[in-house]
Amino acid sequence: MLKRLIITLTAVFSVIFAQAQSADITFTKTTHDFGKVKEGSDTLWVVFDFKNTGSAPLVIADVKTSCDCTLAEWPKGPIAPGQSGKIRGGYKIAGKPKGVFMKNIIIMANTMPATTVLTLKGEIE
Repeated sequence: MLKRLIITLTAVFSVIFAQAQSADITFTKTTHDFGKVKEGSDTLWVVFDFKNTGSAPLVIADVKTSCDCTLAEWPKGPIAPGQSGKIRGGYKIAGKPKGVFMKNIIIMANTMPATTVLTLKGEIE
């Protein structure tokens, strides 16, 4: 009986400890408005700064974009608690029609929630 109690308590404390040790990603901003931009063949770029405000290393498992015209570059290694990083987002405006655009970069990491969305928006004149 005592052995069963010890095993149960160990399991409960392990779960509590695991929940207390988690990564948390905090961005200075999650949306960037390029404003009005002229038509052209350029790619518009912006840097999203973030910090791991959690107590465990932050691992960005994958990053998806809402279309082929949206680009993303991110750190491939773990980000220690208290350390900062950058995600570079881009939007290819070559051949795009005039008008408003809004594109997303979806970050999947070992955070709660597991996904974070960054938004790029603007208007092509």
